[in-house]
Amino acid sequence: MTNSNKKPSREFEKLKLGEHLCGIYRNKEEQFSKIMSTKGEVRGVVFQTDAQYIRAHKGESGLNAVEEEIKKMGYTIDYDKIRAMKWYPIGLRPLSLLAAKKALDWNTPQIVDMGRSAPKYSLITKLILKYFASLKKVAEKAPMYWRKHWSTGSLDPGEVHEDEKYLILRLRDFKVHPILCTYLTGYYLGVGEMTMGGKNQTAKEVKCMHRGDEYHEFIVRWE
Repeated sequence: MTNSNKKPSREFEKLKLGEHLCGIYRNKEEQFSKIMSTKGEVRGVVFQTDAQYIRAHKGESGLNAVEEEIKKMGYTIDYDKIRAMKWYPIGLRPLSLLAAKKALDWNTPQIVDMGRSAPKYSLITKLILKYFASLKKVAEKAPMYWRKHWSTGSLDPGEVHEDEKYLILRLRDFKVHPILCTYLTGYYLGVGEMTMGGKNQTAKEVKCMHRGDEYHEFIVRWE
């Protein structure tokens, strides 16, 4: 945990909302401010993986378009200046994804795939998965793994059902924005694929705090 009273990093400098703000966001200023008021922080590595995915699929111009979209929301992210292990305001995590969705005309499948690809781009994830090679070990260390990325929320140890070929992950006290549920569905699928090497896996969120459930629950299945 870090001190929640410290000033946001320079990479996320708040802009004055004036006439430059596009009309589509003029009515959403309150929504974005509410997202940004969410308490908590996230490691910079998550923004680095966003940038790598966007560059791989849309090039430098695509990343520039996303940065401009974030400015329209009233904030700034300079992806090239992000530091992997530094803590940043958690509200910028959904804004990065929302900006990519808007600027690049992406929908749910692209956000899921963005999450699915993230473990391959993240040095933190690759090191952890290399050290805890088996699925059982990865599931057991899930709480520690979560805390390395997020200062809020808690991930229960994963429940591995090897005979039935599925894994259950429960995420508690984490209600930031629904787009993160979409992203995390892909993310846990990607972790499963890296741990077990494919095997026709699927992932689905079956419980969600944004739908009134007590916690988020994700199920990863394999053949």
